[in-house]
Amino acid sequence: PFTFANTRVIAVGISNGGGAVLRAAELEGDWLDAVVAGEPNVLVEGHGGRSLYDYTTEAALLMPCAQLHLQGLPQPPLTAQVAPLWAARCASLKTAGLVDGDDAAAQAKSAFERMRAGGWSEGAIRAGVLSTGFDLWRAVAATYASAYGRYGVGEHPCGFAFSAQNPDFTPRAATATEQAAWWSDASGIPPGAGVGLVDATLAPPDFTLAGLQCLRALSTGAGEDARRVQAGIAATRAAPPRAGLPVVVIHGADDGLVPMAFSSVPYVAAAKAAGRDVRFWQVANAQHFDGFLGLPDYAARYVPLLPYVYAALDRVTAHLDGDGALPADASIATTPRGAGQPLEARHLAIPAR
Repeated sequence: PFTFANTRVIAVGISNGGGAVLRAAELEGDWLDAVVAGEPNVLVEGHGGRSLYDYTTEAALLMPCAQLHLQGLPQPPLTAQVAPLWAARCASLKTAGLVDGDDAAAQAKSAFERMRAGGWSEGAIRAGVLSTGFDLWRAVAATYASAYGRYGVGEHPCGFAFSAQNPDFTPRAATATEQAAWWSDASGIPPGAGVGLVDATLAPPDFTLAGLQCLRALSTGAGEDARRVQAGIAATRAAPPRAGLPVVVIHGADDGLVPMAFSSVPYVAAAKAAGRDVRFWQVANAQHFDGFLGLPDYAARYVPLLPYVYAALDRVTAHLDGDGALPADASIATTPRGAGQPLEARHLAIPAR
């Protein structure tokens, strides 16, 4: 009984899903009634747009060192535990000619300034400490290199693979108990849930450096594998939405995984330059992972982003019903709840109708 003629279709997504619904917005036809995109991983030409793979591989190399320059980082990770590892990264970067300075402090400042010059905000670098601590930059870079280059199992250009691992990181067979837990506990991006990211190039003193340099070269280099990955990235470039389609984009100003300066801001600018009516909510004190607000320090510092996505969806639905205009562009000044305090509506400051 359901057809496009009798069914309202609003495409809603966050992160990769946010990028997917913005790509759906490009399609012609009257099958899609509106789009609401939260913290979208989207790539456009110009306006400061950068691909996820580009800034992920940059962050994987530079961010551990750059974060040593900042005080009062969110916890975890515990600064005292990771500082020696990050200082080792600073030394490696200096040897590779990627930062300046004669000691860890000067090298960290150099790495921080280099990231800022590349478009990273201080808030994004600060919130990105979670991705650094959980080794997410390396995990994303390795998996996306495979995806963009369309490599099969055992074909990764930098030799990465997935396996259960022994304490010394050598691969082993997964146990039946580990396999049984994958469906419920795995995110799909190792390391995690008993699946490790195998890197044959691990070596002291900076164990992951060689693998990360290989991954970075796929973004900046000119070899056959680099061209293959870069072609895959180019195929993901977004175009403006079709004319007349209501589109609302919501993004956290402190997003440290998909910084809005590289994604939503250039997308909205390009869409508006093409004459499209795209509305944009920029949410202060919001980062990428609402799920990590279960960690007390993150809950104290950041507000969740999903309530704004739900509010925008309600506003778009009302608009399609003929009840009110689309939400206006807004830079939303939120108030972090602070340590040990419950989240209340006043902290969110969601724009009124």
